[in-house]
Amino acid sequence: MHIRFYHAQEANCCERILWMLNYKQLAYERIDVGLGDVGEHVRLHSPFARVPLMEVDGIPLSESMAMAEFIEEIAPQPPLQYTDLFARAQVREICEAVNSSIHPQQNGSTVRYFHPEWSREQMKPVRAKWLHINLDRLQPRLWRSSQFAVGTQFTQADIFVSIIYRKAVDLGIPVSDLPRYEQYWQFLMSQEAIRNSCPVL
Repeated sequence: MHIRFYHAQEANCCERILWMLNYKQLAYERIDVGLGDVGEHVRLHSPFARVPLMEVDGIPLSESMAMAEFIEEIAPQPPLQYTDLFARAQVREICEAVNSSIHPQQNGSTVRYFHPEWSREQMKPVRAKWLHINLDRLQPRLWRSSQFAVGTQFTQADIFVSIIYRKAVDLGIPVSDLPRYEQYWQFLMSQEAIRNSCPVL
């Protein structure tokens, strides 16, 4: 099986999948296309002309949730999901909270659509505020059973949550404003396999 992964630096949807690929020690070819013109190949295979784009033996997938589920199915070890059906649904619930309810509205391309005159620096405070508000809203649903996001093991939910938290920090939110998330991040980074596979250090 040959995996080709089209990526852009600082794109947190891409970072999610890189983390999964690394954690499961899957071999892949990485192609960095940047955040601007993604090129004809990505435009051809992604309906929204954006990364991530993953090709498996030449067959494209263009959404990170689809990629995450596919990776778990082709490489179930080490697991990033539970075997219990309800626990699996809870992991997906948190992933979708990040993927559908938090991430899209702060995305630079979304903000640029409504404010094409803004520079990247001018976008940062608006993006950061949105993330801060919604990470606060998400927090009561996390860490109920352990220091992991859902249940008692490292899952896709941890990857989605911690990547969007690091995006908030990158956009200027002080770690002291989200202390529980920072404690969580430090816990994850204390685990060797998790830290060594993380693409955002």
